[in-house]
Amino acid sequence: TPCPAGSYLARCVRIVDMGTRQTDYQGERKTARKVLVAFEILDDETRRDDGQPFVLSKRYTLSLHEKAALRKDLASWRGRDFTAEELRGFDMKNVLNAPAFISVVEIAKDGKTFSNIASVMKPPKGMQAPQASEPLVIWDMAAPDWPAFAGLNKRIVEQIEASPEFKALKLPTGRVSLAPPEPAGSGSRLTR
Repeated sequence: TPCPAGSYLARCVRIVDMGTRQTDYQGERKTARKVLVAFEILDDETRRDDGQPFVLSKRYTLSLHEKAALRKDLASWRGRDFTAEELRGFDMKNVLNAPAFISVVEIAKDGKTFSNIASVMKPPKGMQAPQASEPLVIWDMAAPDWPAFAGLNKRIVEQIEASPEFKALKLPTGRVSLAPPEPAGSGSRLTR
């Protein structure tokens, strides 16, 4: 069941480096580095059928150009745009575990209904966000955390594995354990 449309208090629980992906936009093929940002909805009355919280994600081109969707959502989430100095030193890991107020819309496609994040905003003043129940995960190909990678959704793993950045990685030998991810890792290089 998709998450119902509405506005929700949420917390960022995943930042996933998807690598370089090919996309077709208006008949033109482009390649761009992508990042997935996932949010846990913190509304106890809005849960999946199994009682677990909804986790919704949005994919972005990893760019802080003034016209980039990532920059626009980050500015809305922060409540202000970036200064030139902040842009130079911004690291995506800084938004992991940050509270947000997200707007969710339902989209019908091919006879199915999907929930999409329409906007990400700064939570209203005075609104306190509880901690998320989902583990905090950063997957960054510049500093691979293999247990975190092993815990990602199969479809996302397949997409990451198709990227040239992943194919260039030295894979671990032996079996990767599915140890619970550590809270907000400090080694992320998802910097743009």
